[in-house]
Amino acid sequence: MKRALLTLIAALYLCSALADNREIRVALLADLHITPQNNNDKMMPALVDEINNEHFDLVITAGDLTNRGSFAELKCAHNHLRRIKHRQITTHGNHETTWSESGGRDFKRLWGHNGCTTAKVGEYTFVAFPAGPYIKMADGTVQDSERLAWIESELSRGDKRGRVVAVCHYPLNGDITNRTEVTSLMKRYNVTASLCGHYHKPRLMNFDSLPGIIGRSLMLPKGKEHSYGYTVLTFVGDSIHISEKLIGKPAEHRYSIHQCNDSTINALKADPLPEKNHLGGFNAECIITDNAEIYTAAQRVGNILYYGNSAGEIKAYNVDSKQIIWSRKFNDPIYSTPVITNNAIVVATLSQGIVALKLDSGKTLWRNRDGNTFIGNGTFDNGYLYIGTLGSMFKIDCTTGKTIWKNSFGSGHPQAKPTVADGKLIFGAWDCHLYCIDCQSGRELWRWSNGSKNVLYSPGHSIARVAEDRVMIVAPDRYTTCLELSTGREIWRVKARKVRESTGLSSDGNIFYAKTMDGEMIAVPMNTDIYTELWCTDVGWGYDHSFCPLLCHNGVIYMANRRGKVAAVSEDGELLAVGKFANSAANDLRIDTSGNMWISFIEGIVWRLDTLNNSRQQNVNKKRE
Repeated sequence: MKRALLTLIAALYLCSALADNREIRVALLADLHITPQNNNDKMMPALVDEINNEHFDLVITAGDLTNRGSFAELKCAHNHLRRIKHRQITTHGNHETTWSESGGRDFKRLWGHNGCTTAKVGEYTFVAFPAGPYIKMADGTVQDSERLAWIESELSRGDKRGRVVAVCHYPLNGDITNRTEVTSLMKRYNVTASLCGHYHKPRLMNFDSLPGIIGRSLMLPKGKEHSYGYTVLTFVGDSIHISEKLIGKPAEHRYSIHQCNDSTINALKADPLPEKNHLGGFNAECIITDNAEIYTAAQRVGNILYYGNSAGEIKAYNVDSKQIIWSRKFNDPIYSTPVITNNAIVVATLSQGIVALKLDSGKTLWRNRDGNTFIGNGTFDNGYLYIGTLGSMFKIDCTTGKTIWKNSFGSGHPQAKPTVADGKLIFGAWDCHLYCIDCQSGRELWRWSNGSKNVLYSPGHSIARVAEDRVMIVAPDRYTTCLELSTGREIWRVKARKVRESTGLSSDGNIFYAKTMDGEMIAVPMNTDIYTELWCTDVGWGYDHSFCPLLCHNGVIYMANRRGKVAAVSEDGELLAVGKFANSAANDLRIDTSGNMWISFIEGIVWRLDTLNNSRQQNVNKKRE
């Protein structure tokens, strides 16, 4: 009996050892960047056929399936991937979330989930999750406490069953605002590696001692030609073997790593820890820490602060009692900053139209369902709301909720706040155009094109700055452009600095301010017939692609970056102060009637900052001396 028991134990041990050494093959696809009829789209049938003709235990698609997340692109990618016969998991990347026409809903409709998905293969559990950024150009982030709780739940289940592999389009490094929170979570469980895309070229990385494996993109430049392929991972024993597989050619081995304490990974330098917060010459106080992310401005009326969050909530927070006095829940995240009128807060939603709520109670006053999928900001002027959705601009009576007119202008989303000037509405859209519409009739007066066919260079998230008969904009194509308001005629257009989307205007309308991608602020006269810089001030934070508009108040211009910093520059170009208040991008800078500045950051926090006046500037200057 004893011998039989020992034989059984030995057999079980042998089975366990064999299971541990079972070879698991995974095809890792990333950065497909499919647009119907582009080269990547045309290569996908060959890729799918090749994968179907080989043995794989799992096929992973790690984000950036498309170029701009349109339904046509997503549907095209989905049609290709559903032909794969092997088991699959798919998550999305920044190209699906930053420029999504549907606010992320189309991906969920096609794949049946929001990017969070798992697969169990042998002793391995693969846990996939997205990291944004969502709708606005910013660093990645693993969204809100609910998503982190889901990830931890799946990691804990996998940890009990065997080894766990994380899958996320973004590398888990400094490109993610809450990266230390995520990697700490991974290290608490049996996560042996993190599979990513985003960087296009295959490589190994150190994610705070967690092995990072970057899969190649579908297309990579190779001299004057292009190569098309994917990454093959073989899990066997304690090792992961990584190969690059070009379509139609044998796989080429690139790396092998141990899943525990690999010397190759440990020798790689991890990104430095995020810089700690500091006031940097500002008087400031953190007012709100929400349990979800915030993508709207925070606006104070009286003693109440209003904002929306990624959980779909509009909240009214009493800054004196430090309590939420009311909250309204909608189906989807709120990306559009609500507009505040005399007695209402007007909320544009992704799937429930535009809703006006009473300021004091949050009760519904009216609802307008003429438009859908609002991701951009609106403008309140003379009792009317001007706000756009995909291919359309609306004028809505904020007393009754009635649509006054709808202009079907084109095909892109107008994301930035429209500008009202001289009876005209000026706005850009993600279709390479800037539009000018008559406010009274809704009739198009002119449209201007930047000449590019790449919609990602559009002025879709750029606020038009207007003074007298001049319109000035910047856009992701890095150009600063000056137009004639009355006709749309191009006065000048230059690529002198790496501008992108963040601009401001002096109180008197004479000076145009813009932030560059090199962490500089420039000042340009509005009335010049040629591009002229009055000054350029480097605030010292380096590369930046944040969308947050600049704010001018009492002769001081404020700007914010993608990693929670705020800089103040005097109207003559002197750097006055730089503080760090968060790890994520600021949404907007707003001044209340008392002169306080309110700043919301994507990670879900709101700060109050004292603005700098002349005496404050003098004190700061003395400290600097």
